[in-house]
Amino acid sequence: MISRTVGKPVWGCVVAIAISLATPAIAERPIKIGHLTHHTGQYGGFGDFFDSITDFTVDVINESPPASRPITVIHEDIGTIGETRGVRRLLSVEKVDILLNSSHQYDEYREMLLKRIKFLKKPLLPSVHGGSIDPKLGGVGTEPLFRGGPMDTAQSIAALLHLSESGKKRIVLVSTTLKGHQQQRDAGMQAAERLGLTVVGTVDIQPTWTDYTSVVKKVARMKPDAVVVLSAPHNGGVFVRNAADAGFSWTIVGTTEWQETDFVETAGEKALAFHESVVLSAYAHAESPAWEFYRQAISVSPQADAIGDAANSYAMQYYDLLVLTALALEKAGSVDSDQWSDAMHSVSSGPGQVVYTYAEGIALLRSGKEINYDGVTGSMEYSKTGVVSGLFGIFKWSDGHLQRVSVADGDRVAELDQ
Repeated sequence: MISRTVGKPVWGCVVAIAISLATPAIAERPIKIGHLTHHTGQYGGFGDFFDSITDFTVDVINESPPASRPITVIHEDIGTIGETRGVRRLLSVEKVDILLNSSHQYDEYREMLLKRIKFLKKPLLPSVHGGSIDPKLGGVGTEPLFRGGPMDTAQSIAALLHLSESGKKRIVLVSTTLKGHQQQRDAGMQAAERLGLTVVGTVDIQPTWTDYTSVVKKVARMKPDAVVVLSAPHNGGVFVRNAADAGFSWTIVGTTEWQETDFVETAGEKALAFHESVVLSAYAHAESPAWEFYRQAISVSPQADAIGDAANSYAMQYYDLLVLTALALEKAGSVDSDQWSDAMHSVSSGPGQVVYTYAEGIALLRSGKEINYDGVTGSMEYSKTGVVSGLFGIFKWSDGHLQRVSVADGDRVAELDQ
């Protein structure tokens, strides 16, 4: 567990002084976020990155904190102890107001969490990784779960749409046994049918395996035009490398998780070049004032090196979700789950003035105006259950950097995801 308070000004003394003159004195204790993150386990490579984008965004927010209460963050590594134990520790020991990033194990502690929210009206539940949680859950005060991006299923659907547009017909779906990847596989099968693609086979793999050569040979016997691999970065890298070593050159599509450098480092440039194509489906940014501000702000922040590519979809989702969370806290005036949930809907899809930055939004809210935040990832309009839409792109690794190959039709993805 790593705990630190973030909130040092990032725009300089002049801005800090101006804000301090315009902001009421801070009279209440800080708002505490418990961040479920990974520094160990199969997603351990994401740890510094996840923490840094969180800290960066909180620094931006703390220039003029919501409800005049600065935000502090406790980074809780759940890679070894698991999500459920991490949640219990953050709630019982740290007494957090906001639990960031409920994910695959949400069902294990949901009942406990809802009882706590019923009596305490907290914690609030924004989640960048909530795309694996049943889309029927969330969006209300009794379950204040709001996701930072579309459902995980949309990732595999965007991958299938790309293959359809590329003229591929025979598809094999390979997925780990993790809940989210299984959901993506099932959604991919349904989308393939609607797109006129033939799924010639599905293969489950264990995330703990260190070699997939036998799996690769099994896939080869199915004679696919393309292979969709739904896995963590390391697993995907091993699959790509094993397939190349065995002499099979395919079109391979992975998902958002493959943005982590562990994927390209494990696969190796030689294997990537051997295949017909290796790409991944991920969320893309909108060309807007929100993107320009965010990109520039990261480039001069203390976290710039750890964050790396500002276009990484996880970074964009963290940023947009935390900005919205803070704007809703300002409108609600507290961490009350009922008021905050109503405010999340209001500041993201209400009839108010469109704003592209936290500073714009907080200033208008304090002047009594209504706002509608359009973020780096585009319009942030939530469904009644806290599900949000998003822009999709197809990316590839080249010389150690991600390059966008094409943009997927977000409306078509959403239609196929119904």
